Amino acid sequence: MARLTAEEEHITESYILLEMARKVLEKDLAHIGQAPIKLKDPYIRLLEVTLHRLSKELYTIKMSMKTHGLKIQLNNHDENFSEYIIFFHGYVLTAKYLNTHLKNKVSHQIENLFTQNKQESQ
Repeated sequence: MARLTAEEEHITESYILLEMARKVLEKDLAHIGQAPIKLKDPYIRLLEVTLHRLSKELYTIKMSMKTHGLKIQLNNHDENFSEYIIFFHGYVLTAKYLNTHLKNKVSHQIENLFTQNKQESQ
């Protein structure tokens, strides 16, 4: 049975987390745009800058996936688990992630993206 290398595992996990973070931030941006907040612009700008940075990272990860021959597809998800199918080098691998684990990782990823914004603006 074929296995992913450590680098391929890192690429796979990064792709999954970045995709989820992008979806969360896009939803939040839509909600903030409609929320009754007095000063929406700073929040919207922060989310837009973060989404732009995230898109750049996602582009880099997708290029790495292409060079390593990796494709990732969400297969199934329920309340507790999300299942991804990973295609690589002619093999198929199924990976199951606990949703709470993914949520914590995505939260940490978004937090890192926000703090990168803060560090760059100083």
